[in-house]
Amino acid sequence: MKKFAIIFWFLALSTSAQNNASDSEARQRIFRTYGYCYSQQISAEQIKNEFPALNIAMLEAEAAFNVTFGKSCKAVAELFNHGVRQEMNKKINELFPHSIITEMIARDFITRIQSRAKGDIESPVKETLLTFNPDFIISPGLEFVRGFTRKYSTLGHPKAKGLHLEIKVPMSWVSREGRRPNIVQFFEAKYGGEDPAMIVMVRDFPAPVGGRVTQKDIDSLFSIDQLKDFIPDEATLLESKPIVWEGQKGGMWVYEMSGDRLDIKVIMRTMQYLTIYNNRMISLQFSTGGLPEKRKDWVAEFEKNRPLFNLIANSLVIMDKYKN
Repeated sequence: MKKFAIIFWFLALSTSAQNNASDSEARQRIFRTYGYCYSQQISAEQIKNEFPALNIAMLEAEAAFNVTFGKSCKAVAELFNHGVRQEMNKKINELFPHSIITEMIARDFITRIQSRAKGDIESPVKETLLTFNPDFIISPGLEFVRGFTRKYSTLGHPKAKGLHLEIKVPMSWVSREGRRPNIVQFFEAKYGGEDPAMIVMVRDFPAPVGGRVTQKDIDSLFSIDQLKDFIPDEATLLESKPIVWEGQKGGMWVYEMSGDRLDIKVIMRTMQYLTIYNNRMISLQFSTGGLPEKRKDWVAEFEKNRPLFNLIANSLVIMDKYKN
């Protein structure tokens, strides 16, 4: 059990150095998203000026869009100072000069804004808008509750070891293949920008030679007295409790571990959910972390995201249980 629990800590430690590895790509996404919002704004103004009869329809479409993404567009714009925004606006106006449009095109654009208000926006603009939504930054679980999620499936994945799991994750989270054995998928929040991170793990839980694992054996593993055996000896256990997860007995732990990367000490706080089904250990693990002197910040980030962790974990479905 100790070996299994420690895998995530090493993964999180190694990937924490990569959070800013794609700064250039992140800047490009932000520039593109700013241009998206600004281009929509100037196109809407042109239509309102040239087709007064469409003003009410356009205002209604803009209002619907602003309810969902207006704060995000404003937040992205505020990442740049006034001078930079003016320069970008100038370049966008040069790329998309005032054009002659017909009423049919205008009506089509209004319909398009209405569709965008419902989330019909191309990647990575949608993910960037969700990432910078001030409401979601304050309360990350709101993105999930408001339905901005996507479904991840392990169907056919070799590391899932034959299990078909489905889980909902926030749209603003980016995923990639796990690089280590038993790690099916790795996720990072804020489109890969920073913590928190999550991994989906599936590990064999074979029966002893000549025997079999009974439900009684599994239940005993998740007794209060046995839960501590699932975390590394080097970890500081903050809390643990038996749970029922997707109808299966399981456990939940919160613990911290520290270690060195080159000459830098890093501490990771992890929340882990684990259960056993069909001789497979299924685990979701969430983490935030950082330097000891920044402890207040990353602990606050962990606590702020904790309701979201619970929402994601509760969305897990073991599809194999429902086969006829």
